[in-house]
Amino acid sequence: MKKIISMLLLAIFVCITAAGCSIEVEEKEPDKYSYYYLNQSETSLRKEAYNPKEETGENMLRELMQYVSSKKAPEDGIPLLPENVILNSYDFQDSTLVIDFKGGYREMSRAREVLTRAGIVMTFLQIPEIERVRFTLEGQELTDSRNNKIGEMTRQSFLNLSRKNMDSYRYDTFTLYFTDKSGQKLVKEKRNIYYRRTLPKESVVLEQLAKGPMEEGHYPVISESSVALSAIIADRICYIDMNRAFQEESPDIAENVQVYAVVNSLLDSCEADKVQISIEGNMEGNLKTSMPLYTFYQKNENLVEQEASNS
Repeated sequence: MKKIISMLLLAIFVCITAAGCSIEVEEKEPDKYSYYYLNQSETSLRKEAYNPKEETGENMLRELMQYVSSKKAPEDGIPLLPENVILNSYDFQDSTLVIDFKGGYREMSRAREVLTRAGIVMTFLQIPEIERVRFTLEGQELTDSRNNKIGEMTRQSFLNLSRKNMDSYRYDTFTLYFTDKSGQKLVKEKRNIYYRRTLPKESVVLEQLAKGPMEEGHYPVISESSVALSAIIADRICYIDMNRAFQEESPDIAENVQVYAVVNSLLDSCEADKVQISIEGNMEGNLKTSMPLYTFYQKNENLVEQEASNS
């Protein structure tokens, strides 16, 4: 088996209407057709060569549908669909494939659901006659976490940035937010970072915030022990799942300052409009006392300390 190389399906948002998902795909040498499956840690997609018995739309649809519903995967991965998720039926009309799932689909974690959706959509878009894919759950339109319909997904719904013939690292400038001495205001800090191209920007942001500020007069907003267990963007919302240290070992600063330091840093660097925070998979309650975890947070400019004018 040839060494697996990585491909980054970026876009952030991208899951519809210019929305996107940061999704990593590990692949082998290019094949005309492929099966998609997940790696063992459920953090990226992988590809396996698919050779149809007959290269016709009808045959390929039937074979690929059997592959997805049978929940098979190579030894180094796991199937796109978990055991409790059942593919109910499918219908193909006017270049659109509609796939209906039973209710267990909603039990997937957000990160797993996005990867699963991307893998299934990219699998069936290989068939020339299929230009769009739409998911339904027991006849009802699939919706995002804000109850907005996902709708039809096309090749633009999951943009990809080829990893071939590119360096393994990239260099970007990020705007990070820390706090002033009072712990009541946010201060900006520009930071040039050299990092692996396969690492999503949202993960880079959270790692840098945990390292703390580098400029005099700037103070930490999260503890050094804070770790992002997952960070993914879907439907222009950045979902981050932090370890408990993020909640229990935070610096002695205003609660809203901690939240918006993370939110502003992510939204300034990633193609998202809102951020939702969970703690080890839990979205119940508040971060501390007043900032609810389930809320979709938008950028807050009012907390940012205004830079002194040179005039």
